[in-house]
Amino acid sequence: MSGSGRVDLAEANWAFGASVTGKRERDEDYVACDEFGSVRIGVLCDGMGGGQSGELASEIAARVFITGVRRVAEELANNWSDDEARHEAYAEVIGHCHESVGGISGEGGISGTTLTAVVATFDEGGTSSLDLIHIGDSRCYRVLDGRAHLLTDDHSVTGDMFRAEYIQLHEIEETSGKNTLTKNIGDEESSKADVSTIDPEGGAFLICCDGVWGPLHGVSGLSLADSDICSQDMAAGMVEKAIERGSSDNCSVLIIDLCA
Repeated sequence: MSGSGRVDLAEANWAFGASVTGKRERDEDYVACDEFGSVRIGVLCDGMGGGQSGELASEIAARVFITGVRRVAEELANNWSDDEARHEAYAEVIGHCHESVGGISGEGGISGTTLTAVVATFDEGGTSSLDLIHIGDSRCYRVLDGRAHLLTDDHSVTGDMFRAEYIQLHEIEETSGKNTLTKNIGDEESSKADVSTIDPEGGAFLICCDGVWGPLHGVSGLSLADSDICSQDMAAGMVEKAIERGSSDNCSVLIIDLCA
Protein backbone atom coordinates (compact mmCIF):
# COMPACT_ATOMS: atom_id res chain seq x y z
CA MET A 1 0.00 0.00 0.00
CA SER A 2 1.79 3.11 -1.19
CA GLY A 3 -1.36 5.21 -1.42
CA SER A 4 -0.10 8.28 -3.27
CA GLY A 5 2.70 6.60 -5.17
CA ARG A 6 5.36 8.44 -3.17
CA VAL A 7 7.16 5.21 -2.27
CA ASP A 8 10.08 3.78 -4.25
CA LEU A 9 11.43 0.64 -2.63
CA ALA A 10 13.48 -0.38 -5.68
CA GLU A 11 12.12 -3.93 -5.31
CA ALA A 12 14.11 -4.40 -2.11
CA ASN A 13 13.07 -7.56 -0.25
CA TRP A 14 14.34 -6.03 3.01
CA ALA A 15 12.14 -2.93 3.04
CA PHE A 16 8.44 -2.21 3.40
CA GLY A 17 6.86 1.20 2.95
CA ALA A 18 3.59 3.08 2.75
CA SER A 19 2.55 6.69 2.29
CA VAL A 20 -0.93 8.21 2.20
CA THR A 21 -2.06 11.78 1.65
CA GLY A 22 -4.51 11.66 4.56
CA LYS A 23 -6.42 14.90 5.12
CA ARG A 24 -3.93 17.04 3.21
CA GLU A 25 -4.35 18.12 -0.41
CA ARG A 26 -0.95 16.74 -1.41
CA ASP A 27 1.40 14.06 -0.16
CA GLU A 28 4.63 15.90 0.65
CA ASP A 29 6.38 12.80 2.03
CA TYR A 30 8.75 10.63 0.04
CA VAL A 31 10.09 7.16 0.87
CA ALA A 32 12.94 5.53 -1.04
CA CYS A 33 15.42 2.65 -0.87
CA ASP A 34 18.44 1.50 -2.82
CA GLU A 35 21.02 -1.27 -2.71
CA PHE A 36 24.42 -1.49 -4.35
CA GLY A 37 27.25 -3.85 -3.58
CA SER A 38 27.22 -4.47 0.16
CA VAL A 39 25.35 -1.24 1.03
CA ARG A 40 21.64 -0.78 1.67
CA ILE A 41 19.95 2.61 2.06
CA GLY A 42 16.48 3.51 3.31
CA VAL A 43 15.35 7.13 3.60
CA LEU A 44 12.15 8.97 4.50
CA CYS A 45 11.64 12.70 3.90
CA ASP A 46 8.73 14.90 5.00
CA GLY A 47 8.58 18.03 2.87
CA MET A 48 7.28 21.51 3.67
CA GLY A 49 6.80 24.81 1.90
CA GLY A 50 3.32 24.90 0.40
CA GLY A 51 2.11 24.19 -3.13
CA GLN A 52 4.27 21.66 -4.91
CA SER A 53 7.48 22.74 -3.18
CA GLY A 54 7.13 20.26 -0.30
CA GLU A 55 6.67 17.41 -2.75
CA LEU A 56 9.72 18.49 -4.71
CA ALA A 57 11.86 19.08 -1.64
CA SER A 58 11.24 15.64 -0.15
CA GLU A 59 11.75 13.72 -3.37
CA ILE A 60 14.83 15.68 -4.41
CA ALA A 61 16.44 15.33 -0.98
CA ALA A 62 15.80 11.58 -0.89
CA ARG A 63 17.20 11.04 -4.37
CA VAL A 64 20.21 13.32 -3.85
CA PHE A 65 20.97 11.52 -0.60
CA ILE A 66 20.85 8.07 -2.19
CA THR A 67 22.90 9.17 -5.19
CA GLY A 68 25.40 10.88 -2.90
CA VAL A 69 25.86 7.88 -0.62
CA ARG A 70 26.35 5.63 -3.64
CA ARG A 71 29.03 7.97 -4.96
CA VAL A 72 30.96 8.39 -1.72
CA ALA A 73 30.75 4.67 -0.96
CA GLU A 74 32.42 3.97 -4.30
CA GLU A 75 35.03 6.67 -3.70
CA LEU A 76 35.79 5.34 -0.21
CA ALA A 77 35.55 1.67 -1.14
CA ASN A 78 38.83 0.83 0.58
CA ASN A 79 38.08 2.98 3.61
CA TRP A 80 34.31 2.54 4.03
CA SER A 81 34.79 0.48 7.19
CA ASP A 82 36.20 3.55 8.94
CA ASP A 83 33.39 5.17 10.97
CA GLU A 84 34.92 8.64 10.87
CA ALA A 85 35.37 8.51 7.10
CA ARG A 86 31.75 7.49 6.58
CA HIS A 87 30.48 10.20 8.92
CA GLU A 88 32.45 12.85 7.03
CA ALA A 89 31.06 11.49 3.78
CA TYR A 90 27.49 11.75 5.04
CA ALA A 91 28.10 15.37 6.06
CA GLU A 92 29.18 16.09 2.48
CA VAL A 93 26.08 14.39 1.10
CA ILE A 94 23.79 16.34 3.45
CA GLY A 95 25.45 19.51 2.19
CA HIS A 96 24.47 18.57 -1.36
CA CYS A 97 20.91 17.94 -0.16
CA HIS A 98 20.81 21.45 1.32
CA GLU A 99 22.04 22.93 -1.96
CA SER A 100 19.48 21.02 -4.02
CA VAL A 101 16.51 21.87 -1.80
CA GLY A 102 17.57 25.45 -1.10
CA GLY A 103 16.75 26.48 -4.65
CA ILE A 104 13.08 25.49 -4.35
CA SER A 105 10.74 28.37 -3.48
CA GLY A 106 7.56 27.62 -1.54
CA GLU A 107 4.44 29.74 -1.14
CA GLY A 108 6.00 31.41 1.89
CA GLY A 109 9.31 31.92 0.11
CA ILE A 110 10.93 28.90 1.74
CA SER A 111 10.89 25.16 1.32
CA GLY A 112 12.50 22.29 3.11
CA THR A 113 12.22 18.73 4.27
CA THR A 114 13.13 16.40 7.07
CA LEU A 115 15.45 13.51 6.26
CA THR A 116 15.88 10.34 8.28
CA ALA A 117 17.92 7.49 6.82
CA VAL A 118 19.51 4.18 7.66
CA VAL A 119 22.63 3.03 5.79
CA ALA A 120 23.68 -0.56 6.43
CA THR A 121 26.84 -2.26 5.20
CA PHE A 122 27.17 -6.04 5.03
CA ASP A 123 30.00 -8.55 4.94
CA GLU A 124 30.14 -12.33 5.15
CA GLY A 125 29.34 -12.24 8.86
CA GLY A 126 26.21 -10.11 8.49
CA THR A 127 25.75 -6.39 9.14
CA SER A 128 29.18 -4.83 9.62
CA SER A 129 28.02 -1.25 10.17
CA LEU A 130 24.73 0.55 10.66
CA ASP A 131 24.56 4.32 10.36
CA LEU A 132 21.68 6.63 11.22
CA ILE A 133 21.49 10.03 9.53
CA HIS A 134 18.80 12.39 10.76
CA ILE A 135 17.62 15.99 10.53
CA GLY A 136 14.14 17.31 11.34
CA ASP A 137 11.30 15.70 13.26
CA SER A 138 10.68 12.45 11.42
CA ARG A 139 11.73 9.58 13.68
CA CYS A 140 13.55 6.25 13.62
CA TYR A 141 12.61 3.52 16.08
CA ARG A 142 14.21 0.14 16.65
CA VAL A 143 11.44 -2.43 17.10
CA LEU A 144 12.53 -5.29 19.35
CA ASP A 145 10.39 -7.82 21.22
CA GLY A 146 7.22 -6.01 20.25
CA ARG A 147 8.30 -2.58 21.54
CA ALA A 148 9.53 0.46 19.65
CA HIS A 149 12.62 2.21 21.03
CA LEU A 150 13.21 5.77 19.81
CA LEU A 151 16.69 6.38 18.35
CA THR A 152 16.42 9.98 17.09
CA ASP A 153 15.91 13.46 18.55
CA ASP A 154 13.19 15.75 17.23
CA HIS A 155 14.78 18.91 15.86
CA SER A 156 11.86 21.09 16.87
CA VAL A 157 10.78 23.55 19.55
CA THR A 158 8.99 20.76 21.41
CA GLY A 159 11.97 18.45 20.96
CA ASP A 160 14.09 21.05 22.76
CA MET A 161 11.43 21.29 25.47
CA PHE A 162 11.50 17.53 25.97
CA ARG A 163 15.29 17.42 26.24
CA ALA A 164 15.12 20.29 28.76
CA GLU A 165 12.62 18.13 30.73
CA TYR A 166 9.78 20.66 30.50
CA ILE A 167 7.50 18.07 28.91
CA GLN A 168 7.44 14.32 28.47
CA LEU A 169 7.84 12.63 25.11
CA HIS A 170 4.19 11.67 24.78
CA GLU A 171 3.15 15.29 25.45
CA ILE A 172 4.88 16.64 22.34
CA GLU A 173 1.86 16.07 20.10
CA GLU A 174 -0.35 18.32 22.25
CA THR A 175 2.22 21.06 22.92
CA SER A 176 2.50 24.35 21.02
CA GLY A 177 5.63 24.45 18.87
CA LYS A 178 5.42 20.86 17.67
CA ASN A 179 5.44 21.98 14.03
CA THR A 180 8.26 24.49 14.39
CA LEU A 181 11.48 22.86 13.27
CA THR A 182 14.86 24.03 14.50
CA LYS A 183 16.75 22.14 11.77
CA ASN A 184 15.79 20.75 8.39
CA ILE A 185 17.19 20.17 4.92
CA GLY A 186 17.01 23.52 3.10
CA ASP A 187 17.23 25.77 6.16
CA GLU A 188 19.24 28.99 6.00
CA GLU A 189 22.04 27.65 8.17
CA SER A 190 22.53 24.45 6.12
CA SER A 191 22.33 22.71 9.48
CA LYS A 192 24.30 19.57 10.16
CA ALA A 193 22.45 16.29 10.47
CA ASP A 194 22.83 13.99 13.45
CA VAL A 195 25.06 11.12 12.30
CA SER A 196 25.68 8.07 14.45
CA THR A 197 26.80 4.47 14.12
CA ILE A 198 24.59 2.15 16.16
CA ASP A 199 24.59 -1.49 17.17
CA PRO A 200 23.12 -3.43 14.21
CA GLU A 201 22.15 -6.47 16.24
CA GLY A 202 18.51 -7.16 16.95
CA GLY A 203 15.16 -5.95 15.71
CA ALA A 204 13.95 -4.05 12.69
CA PHE A 205 14.00 -0.30 12.08
CA LEU A 206 10.86 1.78 11.62
CA ILE A 207 11.13 5.30 10.19
CA CYS A 208 8.01 7.46 10.24
CA CYS A 209 6.92 11.07 9.78
CA ASP A 210 5.20 13.15 12.46
CA GLY A 211 1.83 12.40 10.89
CA VAL A 212 2.30 8.84 12.14
CA TRP A 213 4.18 9.17 15.43
CA GLY A 214 2.06 12.14 16.55
CA PRO A 215 -1.19 10.23 17.11
CA LEU A 216 0.50 6.90 17.85
CA HIS A 217 3.20 7.76 20.43
CA GLY A 218 1.43 7.71 23.78
CA VAL A 219 2.37 7.22 27.41
CA SER A 220 3.42 3.62 26.74
CA GLY A 221 5.44 4.49 23.64
CA LEU A 222 4.70 4.01 19.96
CA SER A 223 1.55 1.98 19.32
CA LEU A 224 2.27 -0.63 16.64
CA ALA A 225 -0.14 -2.18 14.17
CA ASP A 226 -1.12 -5.78 14.83
CA SER A 227 1.14 -7.38 12.21
CA ASP A 228 4.57 -8.94 11.83
CA ILE A 229 6.97 -6.00 12.05
CA CYS A 230 8.90 -7.07 8.95
CA SER A 231 5.98 -6.98 6.54
CA GLN A 232 4.13 -4.75 4.14
CA ASP A 233 1.05 -5.28 6.30
CA MET A 234 2.82 -3.54 9.18
CA ALA A 235 3.77 -0.53 7.02
CA ALA A 236 0.22 -0.22 5.69
CA GLY A 237 -1.26 -0.88 9.11
CA MET A 238 0.76 1.88 10.75
CA VAL A 239 -0.46 4.58 8.37
CA GLU A 240 -4.04 3.29 8.60
CA LYS A 241 -3.86 3.34 12.39
CA ALA A 242 -2.53 6.90 12.39
CA ILE A 243 -5.43 8.04 10.21
CA GLU A 244 -7.91 6.22 12.46
CA ARG A 245 -6.38 7.96 15.50
CA GLY A 246 -7.08 11.36 13.93
CA SER A 247 -3.89 12.31 12.05
CA SER A 248 -4.47 15.41 9.95
CA ASP A 249 -1.13 15.12 8.13
CA ASN A 250 0.43 12.94 5.46
CA CYS A 251 1.28 9.53 6.92
CA SER A 252 4.39 7.63 5.84
CA VAL A 253 6.32 4.65 7.18
CA LEU A 254 9.45 2.81 6.12
CA ILE A 255 10.42 -0.50 7.76
CA ILE A 256 13.92 -1.92 7.25
CA ASP A 257 14.65 -5.59 7.98
CA LEU A 258 18.40 -6.17 8.15
CA CYS A 259 17.97 -9.92 8.47
CA ALA A 260 16.41 -10.36 5.01
